[in-house]
Amino acid sequence: MHLKRVVVVADDLHARAWIESGIGTLDVAIEYCPTADLAVRLEADPGDLAVVDAGRSPDEVVALAETASAAGSDVRLLLVIEPDGFEHLRMPVRCASDFVARAASAAELAARVRALLWPGEEVAAEDVVRLEDLTLNLATYQAHVHGEPVDFTYLEYALFEFLVTHPNRVYSREVLLSRVWGTDYFGGARTVDVHVRRVRSKLGPEYSRRLETVRNVGYLWRR
Repeated sequence: MHLKRVVVVADDLHARAWIESGIGTLDVAIEYCPTADLAVRLEADPGDLAVVDAGRSPDEVVALAETASAAGSDVRLLLVIEPDGFEHLRMPVRCASDFVARAASAAELAARVRALLWPGEEVAAEDVVRLEDLTLNLATYQAHVHGEPVDFTYLEYALFEFLVTHPNRVYSREVLLSRVWGTDYFGGARTVDVHVRRVRSKLGPEYSRRLETVRNVGYLWRR
């Protein structure tokens, strides 16, 4: 699963902040679009999901989404609606969609976003580890730096994940072999050094220096 792109369409700063609080812990990249550009954005590049602050007039947004879908755009839509805008709500029939009340909790917003982005395989917040622009998805064994996937092998990822989720503590090569490779592995401890070098080269200079070598002991991830 790649990093999902969520297009947030909201001119109101309070609405943006509330949406960010709900989806900021998910494995997504957030992009912003002014309300005035919604029609063009839905047709040209709707991302994996458009979260639209529709206020009290969701019918206008629904019409734009259906027009874009009819033109061949793959639209997924989450409408954010003021409580008094539900009376005449009509959901689009041409695209996957849902709605959430503007007064709902951030947790409910996140749940509805997960259901649209990962139907049947939602990613829980506890499955995502974030450190600035580094993201680890513990459920899918994937890492991203600045939104770009890191091409780890399984063992490179497993080694990196173990160190990142156990920060600021030094682990010997023997312990890492046992915890990552397993007790049935009979190779030499220097294989850890090889994998650490590969992990560092793939992380790039910004994050590779956090993976420190402790002379005559082993390795640690510095948070």
